[in-house]
Amino acid sequence: MLIILHFLLDSLLMNRYTCFYQKKESGRKITCIPAYSVHNETIYSVPSRKQERFCGMLKTDEQHVVLATPTRIKHGSSRRLILQLIREEGAISRAEIARRLQLSRPTASRIVDALEQEGYIACTGKSAPTGGRLGELYSFREEAGVVLGLDLGTRVARAAIANFHGDIIKRTSRALVLEKSESILPQIGLLVQDMLAMWTDHAAKVVSLGVAVPGVVHTTPVPGYVDAAKVFPGLNNRPLRAELEQLLHLPVVIDNDVNLATLGEYQSGCAQQCSDVVYLFVGRGIGAGLLMGGNLFRGHVGAAGEAGNMVVDRVNLYHSFGGRGCLEAMASIDQLVAASQAPGLPPISAEAVCEQAMAGEQRACGAIRTMNEYLAATIINLVAIIDPEIVVLGGDLSELPRADELFMQPIKQLIEQHTGSSAPLRLSQLQADAALYGALQASIDLALDIAASPA
Repeated sequence: MLIILHFLLDSLLMNRYTCFYQKKESGRKITCIPAYSVHNETIYSVPSRKQERFCGMLKTDEQHVVLATPTRIKHGSSRRLILQLIREEGAISRAEIARRLQLSRPTASRIVDALEQEGYIACTGKSAPTGGRLGELYSFREEAGVVLGLDLGTRVARAAIANFHGDIIKRTSRALVLEKSESILPQIGLLVQDMLAMWTDHAAKVVSLGVAVPGVVHTTPVPGYVDAAKVFPGLNNRPLRAELEQLLHLPVVIDNDVNLATLGEYQSGCAQQCSDVVYLFVGRGIGAGLLMGGNLFRGHVGAAGEAGNMVVDRVNLYHSFGGRGCLEAMASIDQLVAASQAPGLPPISAEAVCEQAMAGEQRACGAIRTMNEYLAATIINLVAIIDPEIVVLGGDLSELPRADELFMQPIKQLIEQHTGSSAPLRLSQLQADAALYGALQASIDLALDIAASPA
């Protein structure tokens, strides 16, 4: 035993391992879990409360404790982690905070006191009787602040105000015309101002804004720089985050809409409890969100998941698709409508195509069948490469009439003969709201980062 403990201490000093001691009496053993660093912070692998075993961390740091758990709590200062834990768990006691985050009781109490004095949290009740002293439960004050989320959807823009727990309080939607560069900021500014006007009578101020955009969002060299927005070219080649912060005088976080839709389903939809997820967005454009180990995979320049550019048939290697990718030209909702349009008749909607297909109209049935075949091939290839726990079919397609019957079930039958049941296919639970939920989650993360920063 002494030899093993000596090895553990040596490993800690060399910063090579984060070690956990599991009591021998219960038949468990000592486990060493590799650690690594991100932005000079050490990542510790810590079991969650729901896991059966109990581990005690040998070392904690009041300033920088970083956790990688099956919960959403991942990294940051102890103050940031406490805010995140309250966000995830709701009302919670000081003792439980200390236990869950492996902090000493005095450290946890000191941070809780500071957050209470600064107006972020308040005592909202007492813990259930357990034979001992009742503990005070802490949660966010209503006046602590709210966040704003905005999804610049390809069919309609959605905006919402939510509290720090992610509960939507107010929301609205409207169509925006985002094809021309000069029209972008006035339209977004008006939508945000209308949302803020709904909130003027409330004590809690809007702390931050999260925005989902249908394009590639870069983090370097200019954070929040957008390009490759095929559907809305007016969003292209501009530092949109900086423009919005200057216009609205709010801290802004901005990300690709499909990435945020993936996080929305992960946090609040059908992909909860899954750490490896493929989210396939099908609308006017097509994209994939790739969640690996609970983290978004963004790729070298942030363009991972641009599934609309996939070539799904070798004959298409020699074709040009203009500003659209191969798959988008074959299987987007725009293509579905175009393929279903009878010559010489007025334009129809995607909803009308679905109604025609349910009535047995051959042109509509054929267009949907072709679309499903392309989407099935795409999902099969993604599953073969990513090996996810679940594949979520989302975007505007998920809100079309009889989406389960017309799209979900036929695609499921096509992919199962190639993938089996290794990655179940699910229709988005949040449907077209997934990116809005993700934008709100990103906005909450920014707000908590601000709250966790030294005054």
